[in-house]
Amino acid sequence: MTIASDTIDEAVIEQCEERLRLAMLAGDVEALDTLLADDLIFIDHQGRRASKADDLQVYRSGVLELVQIEILDRIIKPLDNAALVSLRARVAGAYYGEKFSEKLAYTRVWSRTSGAWTIIAAHCSRITM
Repeated sequence: MTIASDTIDEAVIEQCEERLRLAMLAGDVEALDTLLADDLIFIDHQGRRASKADDLQVYRSGVLELVQIEILDRIIKPLDNAALVSLRARVAGAYYGEKFSEKLAYTRVWSRTSGAWTIIAAHCSRITM
């Protein structure tokens, strides 16, 4: 029995996504540093563009502290040396000391370079419906 490469890539991306979720919850800047590409482009839930350094600083400074990331659903679309992830999650924590709990939609692009998977682009939006 052979396993399609798409299946293998999807399982690997699921593992990467879980490592990302755990790193975000722990505020683990070192783990996030390895999961985010140096040239990351991230658009946050308020439409602001952030770099990898900007995103890491939010965790490093304690501005963002997450206590819950519950994945509601996820679609992974394997590509040649990349994968597109679309997911919805219930996220709770504190941002600048203000508690929040909301549903968010994320789109991420994982890219495989030299055998390592990193996020090269990400977008986050509030779910208002």
